[in-house]
Amino acid sequence: METQKSNPVVVALLILVLVFGSLWIWYPKMRERYDLAEKNLLREQTLLKTRKAAIRSIDSLYEHYEATRDAMPSFPEGSAVDTHWLPMMDNAAKENNVKIAQRSIKGEEIVGDVTELTIECRDWEGRLDSFVWFLYDLETRTDAMMDFRALTMKPSSKNPGILQGSFTLNCAYMREPISDAE
Repeated sequence: METQKSNPVVVALLILVLVFGSLWIWYPKMRERYDLAEKNLLREQTLLKTRKAAIRSIDSLYEHYEATRDAMPSFPEGSAVDTHWLPMMDNAAKENNVKIAQRSIKGEEIVGDVTELTIECRDWEGRLDSFVWFLYDLETRTDAMMDFRALTMKPSSKNPGILQGSFTLNCAYMREPISDAE
């Protein structure tokens, strides 16, 4: 019996084909993983920068909070506050020719030291300029802290030039504990 001897060139070519074939299959998967890891790293670096900036600005944030808190209206614990906020909203709407048809109180929510009352208006109507002035009047009041959290609008199908929609208004205030000494 004859034994065949392997040609070293053929073996070397076979090894090269296997190595390059493996790299051809392996490289795209590794490149995809590398790109994903790089994207995650960039996202985490951005998040880290944001957090470091927030930590560096903590003193100014506390100063701003103190100034804001002192300007916030305050009400005794347990007292009804809707009688304060609803007329304020209604008067601003009336002054700016915005009609509010349906509104309701969604209740209070305590957020840290601040209490928020949510007013949901499911049906309003007015011209765009009137509604913008209404928003501006409520957002820039010095005797109250109000913030629009949700707002929808669309053209009225019955009245050309008139918009209608809904909004959610959050009113922020502090609660004072009731004193037992009184």
